Amino acid sequence: MAAPTTYLPPRLIALEEHALFPSLQPISAFYNATMSADPSPPSKLQDIGDGRIADMDTGHITTQILSTIPGIASTDPQGCISANDALAAAIAKHPTRLGGFAALPMAHPDLAASELHRAVKDLGLVGAMIDNHLPNRSYYDSTTYDPVFAMAEKLDVPIYIHPAPPTDSQIQFYQGNYPPQTALKLAASAWGWHADVGQHLIRLYVSGLFLRHPNLKIVIGHDGETLPMMIDRVDDSKLRTDQTFREVWERNLWVTTSGFFHLRTLEMLMKVTKIERVMFSVDYPLVDIAKGWRFVEEVAGSGILSER
Repeated sequence: MAAPTTYLPPRLIALEEHALFPSLQPISAFYNATMSADPSPPSKLQDIGDGRIADMDTGHITTQILSTIPGIASTDPQGCISANDALAAAIAKHPTRLGGFAALPMAHPDLAASELHRAVKDLGLVGAMIDNHLPNRSYYDSTTYDPVFAMAEKLDVPIYIHPAPPTDSQIQFYQGNYPPQTALKLAASAWGWHADVGQHLIRLYVSGLFLRHPNLKIVIGHDGETLPMMIDRVDDSKLRTDQTFREVWERNLWVTTSGFFHLRTLEMLMKVTKIERVMFSVDYPLVDIAKGWRFVEEVAGSGILSER
């Protein structure tokens, strides 16, 4: 049997790539704490020009879909409007290299829906990225937030749900017999972020959101935010009798890699997800852009994907 042909994609679009605009500064206390040891990410967040394009070239990224870094937009309607205008202006300077997800003030659902419409129809943005919860830890399983999801469905654009900075109570929950910085990591990138987005998606499913909006498109990152191994378990629990979680997973959800650069987690994701619903992301600049390309090369060499 012939060895599999190594296939490298001719184009690479990265979907969870962050930026920071003046109207939504300063960065939250959480990011200030986690980035204090490395000044590079904050400066790169604010570079929407030549420096970013140079990094994209280094990482073999054809196009980045930019989004405001999470944790600073959800309560600020005017800040979102100004940031989306600035994002559209940056894209206009590099239209083949940059695209954008709108920032939305989810604490004000009607205003958020209106801004999503403006951002897509007037500014040419391709959807929105929203925090996983509000600063008061409100999730979106209430019909209060349906105007946003209804607008996304009407416009046929995706909503990308991204982990939000952990609240003080979430960080406190992870305190234990180890340093406080370890608890912070547990509440965020080491575990809590991903489990929290996973349970939020299940909350949205149980609330009937995907029955009310059957054509809604949701994107989540990090190889599925702990959900791939839980799909069957959720359905075994019979949380709903009129719709399975697998139906939602297969119809309404798309998943990106965003910083999860491990073959075995990708293989697990592919076992339960149609390949056309698995997409690439780096999580730039919070993750080194070169790691993304090294992972693409690793995937290519593994033979688990092909040109077809």
